Amino acid sequence: MQRDYTFSCLVTMPRHELEEFSHRVVSRMVPEETMQEIFTFDQEETTDQDRMQTAQLDAMLRLSAVALGEVTHAFSESENAQQNSLRMMRLILWHTYAMLFNLEEAVSLEQHCELVEKILAKPPTDALNWLPVLSKLLSDYAAIAAKK
Repeated sequence: MQRDYTFSCLVTMPRHELEEFSHRVVSRMVPEETMQEIFTFDQEETTDQDRMQTAQLDAMLRLSAVALGEVTHAFSESENAQQNSLRMMRLILWHTYAMLFNLEEAVSLEQHCELVEKILAKPPTDALNWLPVLSKLLSDYAAIAAKK
């Protein structure tokens, strides 16, 4: 059975396996030169702590958007292309939630997975369209955390 990275799958997988595999997938989806470009900051972005933190958060968001935007193309010729794409999108979105933004303290994995499934009902097809979706997802996380 293939892992589908839905809630029931994620809760049964060892954390280190998820971390390692999600890092490998993101690394494959985002070319090294793009990664360097995303994480190269202008001098004005590094002048104070707040600006630097904002630039880093934006870079992590763009990294996720690029990775998600590449998934459909990367799996387009595979057997079960749509299923494989959705699996990898779930994994990258878990990576964004747990690894890049460390939101597990603020939002439960179950809540995260519910939001992801709503997004994946009609997922964007490219990085530019993923950016507003990811921004809204972060906003949804903040709203959930504020209710606690």
